[in-house]
Amino acid sequence: LQREKETKKVAKRMDSSLNWMSGWAKLKTEQEQFRPGVTAMAVREPPRTMVDALEELPTGTPEIFLAYIQRDINCLAEESLSVRLTSLQKLQRLLVLQVESLATDIIDAVMDALLKPLLKRMKDRSEKCRECAVKILRSLVENTSDLSAALPYIFPSLVGRLGSEDLDGVAHLPEIMRPDPEQKPTEIAQPVEESEEVRLQLGHFVASLLLRCSPTQIYAYIDEATGLIRAQAMDPFHEVKALACDTMISFCYNHTEMLLHFALPLARSLTSSLTHNHAKIRIGALKAVTACLWCGVWKHNFEIFQVLMAWQDPNKVPIKAFYEGVTNVNYMSTLSFDRHPAVRRFWFETLAHWMLRCVDKVDLEPYIAPYLLTGLCDENEEIALEVFWLIEKIGEAYEAEKEEDLRKTKQYGFDYTWTYGGRASVPFPLQGIWAGGKLDHARRRGARGPDFLGHKALTEHHHRELLDDAGEEEEEERLGTPLELPRRDYCWPDCRGLEVFPRLPRPRLGARSWVRTHSRRYIKATFNDVVDFRDCTALNAGRLLCMSVAYTEEGVTEWLQPMLAALTKFYSGRAWAAGDTRAMQTYGAVCKQLGAFLEPSAMWAQLRAALDAECAMDLDQRIASMRILAMSLEGHVEVLQSIQPPDPELKMGQLEPVIPELIEAMHNSDLLLSPTPESREVMWSVLFSFLEPLGAFLTEM
Repeated sequence: LQREKETKKVAKRMDSSLNWMSGWAKLKTEQEQFRPGVTAMAVREPPRTMVDALEELPTGTPEIFLAYIQRDINCLAEESLSVRLTSLQKLQRLLVLQVESLATDIIDAVMDALLKPLLKRMKDRSEKCRECAVKILRSLVENTSDLSAALPYIFPSLVGRLGSEDLDGVAHLPEIMRPDPEQKPTEIAQPVEESEEVRLQLGHFVASLLLRCSPTQIYAYIDEATGLIRAQAMDPFHEVKALACDTMISFCYNHTEMLLHFALPLARSLTSSLTHNHAKIRIGALKAVTACLWCGVWKHNFEIFQVLMAWQDPNKVPIKAFYEGVTNVNYMSTLSFDRHPAVRRFWFETLAHWMLRCVDKVDLEPYIAPYLLTGLCDENEEIALEVFWLIEKIGEAYEAEKEEDLRKTKQYGFDYTWTYGGRASVPFPLQGIWAGGKLDHARRRGARGPDFLGHKALTEHHHRELLDDAGEEEEEERLGTPLELPRRDYCWPDCRGLEVFPRLPRPRLGARSWVRTHSRRYIKATFNDVVDFRDCTALNAGRLLCMSVAYTEEGVTEWLQPMLAALTKFYSGRAWAAGDTRAMQTYGAVCKQLGAFLEPSAMWAQLRAALDAECAMDLDQRIASMRILAMSLEGHVEVLQSIQPPDPELKMGQLEPVIPELIEAMHNSDLLLSPTPESREVMWSVLFSFLEPLGAFLTEM
């Protein structure tokens, strides 16, 4: 059979008259590639709206005003960046720069219409759009009449943009498994909002929002409000930190009662500001910490001080300490030795302000006293002088507070025996430098009991705290011309009228009693640092010890034995061998003060064993004991020389029973025959400490 041939089908072709449509498919494909939202963002020209057409919009009613800006409100949702930005700039010109010309009802209507679109623009891809949106929201919040309806939307949006929902990173853990918060300075490493300028505008927005909210509204959003402030305080941008400190200060003073349990988290967020490179930030952080102390009264203030002092319970060790090194930062010590004089000055003024104004200062005094005494040895003499007069002001307040306890001391004219009836004086060792032997220093009048028999005229009666031979009017002349302190806007009110004189008298009774009360808490720990192998630690411990002895005076007898043991280790150890001039000067002042304030017989009883050949101490320790004895004798001799008016009948005073025994013990001591030159040198120093000034009285023995 013959196979039939298959016919080939003719393909369908477009009529030649329709060839002009053949490029449609290709054109459509190219348009889809450049469609907005698919692969690229379309660029459109911003539309011309009613805001552009009119110089001044009608503001008769809210409806009319909204009708004129409705087109720009709609443009906020456009995909084009230029359209959104142009509309935001138009709204910013109307609602920020010209907001004072708008009525309150118009602003309320605009707030209702613009709130959600603007909150969405806070997450815009464009930094400029986000900044404009925040500025407009801030202006609306500041000028609207009621925020109640907007707060449920504003606070969650701010928490999301500032990342303050879980700053400690422990919200996902059960409460029993949450570790203690970090004590070291903490900052947010990667903020949610990357732009520093936008974060600064958010900070201004938060400050305005918290100022506008009523106490009831703050109470409803207290967690969010404190979290926002904490996040800003831990922001890496310094301007945001400064703004956060100001916001925290106003927030704490305005809502003190409801922030009782938030005082500690707020204060802990300031740790990075306390160690910031800018002095302005550190000063602002101190003011913010003071505001936090007003919120945690009698409850959490001590916990705040635990963070500042790096205190840690010795029976509680964090788990990570078993696997890595754990260090803490003593912020109070860091501020006491801050590199900027303005910060140190304000820090010591802040300590005094806490002592004068804090309600629960009885819990804080033992921990503040040593740092305030440290200021007396500041390298800037003007700051050290100011600290002295700040302590005098604290002593004055202490006298008023403890009037019943000090009443008998004042009325019956009690004073220590070293003053020889109020006639002797010891200049104050400012900066740890012995200032004895000066006859022109300021002297306070000796204490006198009541004149019941009327032997003295009424004009001869005086107050014990006045300067010698000076009335209340002449007191300033004896102290010298007051120093002119720098004028500062951030200075505490208690310190603005403070007069700082260059010449220092004996500390007043209240100041001595205040330091003596609290020195018991730290004095024994100071003895351990005296023998520390680090020169800086030994120097700072010696300065604190010197200031404590200057205020405690004869009360230091309570710790005489451990103090002499520590001083002996110092003069026989590595610290003395290092030859640090400042340390030698400071510890020399300590030894001379001991000789001035304590009875020589007590010092001799503790140190006489060093002259005995059968003494159990090493040669270095014996030489160190004799060196301490020589300087203590010099101190008491200068007390005798300071007696006014001079009393020839007093002769050697309290040294009279000690000098003969001392000479006999030196004559029989083996230190005179010691082969080392140090022993013979120290024996000569002991002899010359009293031989020249008291030589006239030795011939009469």
